[in-house]
Amino acid sequence: MARKKFTDSVRSRKRDDILDVAMMIFEREGRLDAVSFRSLAGEMKLSYSAPYRYFSSKDELVNALRARAFRWIEREMLDALEQLVEPEQQLEALSAAYVESALKKPHRYALMFFNHIDEDSVPQSVELKDAKRDALDVCTRVIAEGQRRGRFPAAIDPLTAAHLFWAGAHGLVSLQVSGQFVMGRKVRELIPTMIHVLRMGMDHYKDSPGLSSVKAKPAKRGKNRD
Repeated sequence: MARKKFTDSVRSRKRDDILDVAMMIFEREGRLDAVSFRSLAGEMKLSYSAPYRYFSSKDELVNALRARAFRWIEREMLDALEQLVEPEQQLEALSAAYVESALKKPHRYALMFFNHIDEDSVPQSVELKDAKRDALDVCTRVIAEGQRRGRFPAAIDPLTAAHLFWAGAHGLVSLQVSGQFVMGRKVRELIPTMIHVLRMGMDHYKDSPGLSSVKAKPAKRGKNRD
């Protein structure tokens, strides 16, 4: 008997169900090698081969999990922007939300950056690439809108500024989760200072010969799922 074919919507939902369980296993165990097609099948009471209908390999599954992690941090930042209209408040809120969310779910955050598969041997994942772009684009769009309204200086292009804010927030999280804050400072004390210093840098920035002022294009919005 031929295998029943699912509609695209059903297939997408079943794929999301598998990713839900895979993320649960990963966060529970704290390691990627605990996530296997066999463990997924066991948790979901499926046949061992069932996950292969939606993911051709473990690498493809990991890339989809990493994309989901970026979608999660994007959603956290977007939620922090609700009810805020001033660009300065938005920039502070999304930076704080990024750090706080990462500290609440350190395993999920680590999945975004540290639990890499051998990317040279895996085809480029469009799903992961789009998720990374959209996460950074939250900050880029806030800065671009602030510049449009004359609230932020326009000497530095929004995408470059967003990368610097991202690097600062990522640095604080990385130091915190690795236990490196041992010199009398706490991460939550440093968040507002980091934001203030970066804002001052934007105010006094002059075009660098190492960077071209390229206007960033906002990313296309898509449906997110935690």
